[in-house]
Amino acid sequence: MKNILVPIDGSQPSRNALQHAIDIANAYSAELTIVNITNADAVLDSFDVFEDMTDEKVKDLTKLAKDKSGYVLEKAMDAVPENLTVHTVQLVSTPEIGILSEADKCDADLIVMGRRGSHSLSEQLLGSASTYVLAHAKCPVLLAHNKKEGPYRRILVPVDGSEESLKAVRYAVEFAKADGASVTVFHVANMRDLIAEETALDQKKRGLEDLTDRLRQSADRVFALCKAAIADHKGGVDIHFVANIGRPGPTILKKAEKDGSDLLIMGSRGRSGLTSILLGSVSRYITTHSGLPVMIVK
Repeated sequence: MKNILVPIDGSQPSRNALQHAIDIANAYSAELTIVNITNADAVLDSFDVFEDMTDEKVKDLTKLAKDKSGYVLEKAMDAVPENLTVHTVQLVSTPEIGILSEADKCDADLIVMGRRGSHSLSEQLLGSASTYVLAHAKCPVLLAHNKKEGPYRRILVPVDGSEESLKAVRYAVEFAKADGASVTVFHVANMRDLIAEETALDQKKRGLEDLTDRLRQSADRVFALCKAAIADHKGGVDIHFVANIGRPGPTILKKAEKDGSDLLIMGSRGRSGLTSILLGSVSRYITTHSGLPVMIVK
């Protein structure tokens, strides 16, 4: 991990994100790019009709936005230790497009964002921006829902055997190495998926009494894939493999709370078809309801 992009708007969530990014950059000796985006839509919304949009008013608003942007970046720089290499960028754009454009430009390995910002001209990270970035970013995205309090110690990784979830396990192992954390690889067996796959004839012939065994076998297959994916990378990391039965979203959050997890890393989507566990809807559920930082891997 060499380049980390942090969109910042001066809000508390974006300051939380910056602290997460700083700690990760320190762990990886990575460079930071801090970007503040003047929301072009907000500027245009200041005018009711075209007749009001004089050159003078546009110039005044642009100067105001630029001054506020500079202040936000200056305050952000105060929080960055001198040992890190930092780049600051001011953009006039829509937040989500500006973030993705800058991520491509700096070849970001990770985007770290606050969960939600405010709607004022100088604070542009709307909830819709984070949703859009999660859906379209080419690199992993870490949503920082809380303040950073020391290194990550307990990382929870929900898995279903999909390639994205296997990537999430590999990222978790690398993060664990950097911070000395433990990793729990967590599989949620969804009973409804297996029932949905059974035709009426299958259910009559097989019955439902073997569902528990089939769910256990499914978890064993997923864990075997995970172990193979990190066979050459785990390097002494304390890794636990745990399977539960339930609805994926709530079960994952319950497990995170029970374990005292301080970071969730998961794929953005799971396997396709009826057997999928970590669908896009699950990652959306987690990012919406979790009070923990959540890293989404593609």
